[in-house]
Amino acid sequence: MLAALLVGTALLARSNLQDRQLVPAPGPPGAKLAECGGRLPGSSPSLPGTHDRKVFAHYFPPYPISLDNKPPRATDLSKADYYTRNYLTVNGENDKHAVYGGLLRDRPIPRPPVAGAAWRLADLRTEVKEAKAAGLDGFTLNLLTIDGQNWDWSVLMMKAAQQVGGFEVVPNLDASASFATHSPAEVADKLAELYGYRSAAREAGAYLLSSFKAENKSPSWWAEVISLLKSDHDVPVKLIAVFLDASDANMEAYRKVAYAYGIWGVRTVASVRDAPDYAAKAHALGKKWMAPVAPQDERPREQNYAEASNTGLLRAMWARADADRADYVQIVTWNDYSESTQIAPSVAHGCVFLDLMAYYAARFVRGSAPEITTDRLYLTHRIQPSDAVPVRGNPTAAYTMGGMNTPPKNNVEGLAFLTAPATLSLTSGGVTTTFALKAGISAVTVPLRTGTVSARLSRGSRTLQSLTSPFQVTRAPEVLDFQYFAVGSPRVMRYQSFPLRW
Repeated sequence: MLAALLVGTALLARSNLQDRQLVPAPGPPGAKLAECGGRLPGSSPSLPGTHDRKVFAHYFPPYPISLDNKPPRATDLSKADYYTRNYLTVNGENDKHAVYGGLLRDRPIPRPPVAGAAWRLADLRTEVKEAKAAGLDGFTLNLLTIDGQNWDWSVLMMKAAQQVGGFEVVPNLDASASFATHSPAEVADKLAELYGYRSAAREAGAYLLSSFKAENKSPSWWAEVISLLKSDHDVPVKLIAVFLDASDANMEAYRKVAYAYGIWGVRTVASVRDAPDYAAKAHALGKKWMAPVAPQDERPREQNYAEASNTGLLRAMWARADADRADYVQIVTWNDYSESTQIAPSVAHGCVFLDLMAYYAARFVRGSAPEITTDRLYLTHRIQPSDAVPVRGNPTAAYTMGGMNTPPKNNVEGLAFLTAPATLSLTSGGVTTTFALKAGISAVTVPLRTGTVSARLSRGSRTLQSLTSPFQVTRAPEVLDFQYFAVGSPRVMRYQSFPLRW
């Protein structure tokens, strides 16, 4: 798999050509893709049950590494894989997504076709290894349907995690999807299949069951599912009720059926900081709390997005999880490319978001920050300003997702983790700004300008790291794309169970 990855994907960036084919790009994202997540040599991941706080990433079955095991590029577009052929192409799926410029703006790091019939399972093992190497405890597995492709992928995920070992999967019943339209007996029967795998997460003598929009089903419905799992399948279950609205009323209504509470969360720095202390409310009711963390949120199909302020949202959400003394974190998401919340290794941000999650997850689990022993630098920026006019697709997109109306920020951010003071020079569109940074973590910004984005980190006369983003900034993009792209330093560390050094 590693050799195939290096030969077949190298470093890919999306072009502004009409067919949106993937083309080679020099340099990052992720200068050493072979060191991304589970491909990191010598990693020693955390083991479930070895610490009280746990970090899960929400896995969305519709977007695995590959959907059809076809090549990511082909002279004849009809022979390319489904992502290239349909999801990243304006006219894909018979023009179904043309009005908003295509369904997705990013994709998993591509790979060439894998020999043999078990390629799906092999891909899922890769994703498990990537998450495990970053110190994540497991996935919360979104259950959309009781049959069909999404169900098949879900079963294979349980199998993949079992084969890899040391990684938990929490079935996550999506109460807004068709899975929840079936009777409690049917739901219990299907869940029991998943709990038959050793990878199913357990805690306090029972299996864990998570949810999305728990309030979409009544407390009595959940209680019946849990009761049937115990009576018909001898599977004791504890429910983590993850709400869209974690109101006092909902917490009280689900008090008898839930073991823990959580929320899907908001997506701007201001809304995160202004949110209630839900953890305190949950703890007062004797429940554990699952805090959300997301890197960003852009939804082309809905033609809206939330202003993530480069890595500001990611850092603010981890800060709330730490300050509120959450019991779990759910990273939202591992791979929902339709909402641009993914942290899995991807074309748009390489290993950067996963790398950052590894640091903050270690801090959350340990209760203190890992020591920084290696200088690191990350660049984040959009590939177009907020007032860009696209060549194709809808010319506007709202930044008021869910009432979170932080105005757009057109910035390039340099995020540095430093062992000692250093100088950072950020160049955006030919204009260079220099910052004197202290030891520790620093985030600085400069205005986003058209052209090339680059950075140089130095100490004295010595250059520590140089980064040049392969993603050019333009005012006339093919389609609107308000996700943040990211470039990072090559990874030189090894993850450990409780990283003391990073």
